[in-house]
Amino acid sequence: MDGVMEEQMVHLGEPVGGPYPTSGKIEEAKVTSVRVPLCLDLATIDSTMKYSSTPGGGGIGLAVDLHLSLKLTPASEWQFQLRTPRPVEHMCKCLASILHYEGAYVITSPDEDAVPFDATPELLTGVAAGMNASLGRKLGQRELRRVVSYNLAREKDGLLMKRPDTGVRVAGSLFGGLMVVTDELEIACRTPLPEGGSIILIPPNSNPDVLEADRMVQIDQKDREKKALEVLMKLMPAAIKSDVAKMGDSIYRLQLLGSKVAEIRRFGGGNDIYRLMSTLRVKCCPIVGVHDDTGIVAAYAKEGSLDNCLSVIDDLRLQRVLTKPDARGMKIALSL
Repeated sequence: MDGVMEEQMVHLGEPVGGPYPTSGKIEEAKVTSVRVPLCLDLATIDSTMKYSSTPGGGGIGLAVDLHLSLKLTPASEWQFQLRTPRPVEHMCKCLASILHYEGAYVITSPDEDAVPFDATPELLTGVAAGMNASLGRKLGQRELRRVVSYNLAREKDGLLMKRPDTGVRVAGSLFGGLMVVTDELEIACRTPLPEGGSIILIPPNSNPDVLEADRMVQIDQKDREKKALEVLMKLMPAAIKSDVAKMGDSIYRLQLLGSKVAEIRRFGGGNDIYRLMSTLRVKCCPIVGVHDDTGIVAAYAKEGSLDNCLSVIDDLRLQRVLTKPDARGMKIALSL
């Protein structure tokens, strides 16, 4: 692959990535409440696949105890009382087409504005999972994740455009824990972090340059084998044994390879971010990484070391959001 695939426009409500198997008649739609954890995207394994024509590329995700709440109420006409309605409308109508559902929903999310970063993947995953549950769970989790990742969209200049996706945030928001996803959206490993630990999110103090996807693909053509080897031979064995120190070593090495370097260095060259990560790792945090291309440093502090971590951040006069890992994943409740 020589570069990033051209941006692809999607047509409202027309699903791609099928066929998606379903069975039997749908049940009468029920009112559904969904609680979706946000998921940090700590590394992509292969951006050449992420920015291809289909979802994939794999990566590392970590669900956190920051949530979106959704309510889906069956109705005769679609209503989307949301900040980003069109990508949600596209996902809903795609799923309605796949499930042969001729009705509609009123969809609300009262706390959408409270999340600290763009949570569109988690929002769309929650909506799709809520619709699927409301109609009798006709799609299994693997097919549901495929529907979501293949039909993720973003709005640009009034048009719906396909959004590149590795499946990491979709899987993490469904199941919680630390998640390793491989190419073609397959889940390779999932493990919860120890109870009692905390997650600190530190946003960058500089504005980003434009994200150069072509540059990320170019670097990953060189580094993807190193990253795949790191994940397979180092990270996954450590995660299976819940060896937090070795997990942290591996995740940090992934911050120094491939596309993650391009994501970090667009924030004033990345020096401040790398210096902060190094300081936190040395003093108190076994796991440190950067969320997606946002420049937000995510640090995991074990029970008993949180105060030391917060003092480091406060001494640097940086903003922070304090939360915890989420090991339980999405919660769905149905009512008549």
